[in-house]
Amino acid sequence: MLRFLFENHHLYSADPDHRGRNLLHAAASSGDADTVRFAMDVLGFDPLSGDLQGITPLDLAQQARNQDAFCLLSARLDFTPDRGYRNPVLRGCHPDPSVLRVGEDYYLVNSSFVFFPALPVYHSRDLVHWREISHAVHDLESSGLAGLPGGFGYWAPDISFFQGKYWVVATLRRNTKPYRLQMITSAADPRGPWDPPKFLPLDGIDPSLFTDKDGRRYILLNPGAMIAEISDTGELLSKPRLLSFGSAHIKPEGPHLVRKDEWYYLFLAEGGTGEEHMETVLRSRVLTGPYESCPFNPILGKKNFLSPIRRSGHGKPVQLPDGRWYMAYLCTRPVEERTLMGRETALDPIVWTADGWPVVNSLKGPSCLQALPFPDTCPDPYTPDFEISPRNDPDTFTDRSGDRVRLRCGPDPASLLPCSLLLRRQSEPELVQTARVDLSQACEGDIGALTGYYDEQSFYLFGLRKEKKGCSLILTEQVGDSRNTRILAALDVLDAVLSVRGEGLDRRLLLQDRTISVLRTEYLCDEGLPNSKRFTGAMYGLAAVGSGTVVFDEPETCAL
Repeated sequence: MLRFLFENHHLYSADPDHRGRNLLHAAASSGDADTVRFAMDVLGFDPLSGDLQGITPLDLAQQARNQDAFCLLSARLDFTPDRGYRNPVLRGCHPDPSVLRVGEDYYLVNSSFVFFPALPVYHSRDLVHWREISHAVHDLESSGLAGLPGGFGYWAPDISFFQGKYWVVATLRRNTKPYRLQMITSAADPRGPWDPPKFLPLDGIDPSLFTDKDGRRYILLNPGAMIAEISDTGELLSKPRLLSFGSAHIKPEGPHLVRKDEWYYLFLAEGGTGEEHMETVLRSRVLTGPYESCPFNPILGKKNFLSPIRRSGHGKPVQLPDGRWYMAYLCTRPVEERTLMGRETALDPIVWTADGWPVVNSLKGPSCLQALPFPDTCPDPYTPDFEISPRNDPDTFTDRSGDRVRLRCGPDPASLLPCSLLLRRQSEPELVQTARVDLSQACEGDIGALTGYYDEQSFYLFGLRKEKKGCSLILTEQVGDSRNTRILAALDVLDAVLSVRGEGLDRRLLLQDRTISVLRTEYLCDEGLPNSKRFTGAMYGLAAVGSGTVVFDEPETCAL
């Protein structure tokens, strides 16, 4: 019927419906193999295009058990969902990825801003399943993070390999002069230890390292693509000069150089960090240029307000041992048109055209589902990311014993002082967090709480405050300069089981199993407050405020 309408009643619209589904989704769901074929071959619909929930026509055919449609789609794609992966591959706040292959091992780094340990280093054997193995900046005293507001700190790192060592560079964004320094460190083993950071007096952001065929080394950074020569040990040897100001000439940043087939390819993020974000590429026969723009630019970054994955760009290519290429890049997943989980890391294949230009995912924009690069590789067992804290080392205030976590209390989270927050990145729109909060070792006025945290201006504390007798169940919300604290209940004991259920932008607060309050937490999104650096996405975890000790028994969190 749908094909009949297209062919006989001039129903030409290929626009998706309010769920982000098109004709191919409908045909796959209904099991109409002829219409599936028509939608792909004549109308050009992509079998891997996701609706607003990231569900593809291939998924729908499998869910509906429409064997003919499923066989047709999987044969055309040459894989089934169980042999594929879904973007993003690193969920939650994992922006500005830089990827590296050494032998059959892959390494990746992300921005960390004011959170410590800083600059997480990940390892993978298949580019899809990543395990955090170290941090390039692991000494708080030399990190330079003290007193920095949220959104400052370490931006846009790059990882590379040179003369038997792994190198990481990143921008340290400060709030006093000099406002931007370029940090450089190295390690013989990516699992560490990493050398103490050195800081180069170079203005700009988003540094990367490039080694030319003659062995000379360079550092690149924005605006556009500035380049300066450095020594084998990372000292600056020349003043920066401009290679290119990009293809679109709109806020070009994140430069990466790749040499292939006697060409220098310059990859850039352009368009800013909002909906216009994209990845472009230029090339030159000589390092110093001039660089010509790819005729297919942007090679990544399809503006589609009905896509589950948006704002794609800031990518870096990597070549596999068999000659294939992929790009790791940042993206966002909207939740009620807000960026709750921050910018995340995605992965898509690169294909080189006959005239030598790279295009990502056949210019279809970020994918929801792709075939595994290495379907027969056994990935590392899943381990959660390290716990982090703003401007503080979790090891200095945390003590673990079995299923019990003790936190030594610290300053109020609205302060820029090192506070006692033990956090993880929120990776999905829905989550459940539960813990028994025990104030028996706390001082009067101390607070032990479950927290949702963005920065020192955007957080809530749902917890217990110790009183002269018993404790109070309290809720504190900090939104910009405004603070609101409510007493939700008075308890004649010093412990209670608290839970938070995250449902998109809502947080349902529970005492034991009883709902106490429901919060609307738009302030945990990147768009939450105007005129501040909002880059990190929501965090969640445990908070201890005051001067004593708070015990959390059996703290558990799961994404739904």
